[in-house]
Amino acid sequence: MDITRLDGDHMQFRLGPVERWVIGVASLLLMSLLGYIFHSFDARLETQARTMQVVVTNQAVTNSQLSTLSAQLADVPGLTQKLAEIKVQVDRNSSDIHELQQVRKLR
Repeated sequence: MDITRLDGDHMQFRLGPVERWVIGVASLLLMSLLGYIFHSFDARLETQARTMQVVVTNQAVTNSQLSTLSAQLADVPGLTQKLAEIKVQVDRNSSDIHELQQVRKLR
């Protein structure tokens, strides 16, 4: 490496062949390291995007199931009323059967 002063305030900087090789190899290593970091970062972003797609799909399935469950639960009061009506009808039928059995015994 050689530094010389030219006409007053200007300096000239010269590198020898060994220094040029060292700087070239260091530059190549730096570029390779930056490429590796970029590739690693890009791969992580792709993995994150795939994971987010899976999460979005699972959330859509869950939302659909919740909608179905809500629709089914909305009919619970109607089912309770129908169950009460059926119970009254069964009780009435049971008493009618009992009366018919009593009438048959009387004949």
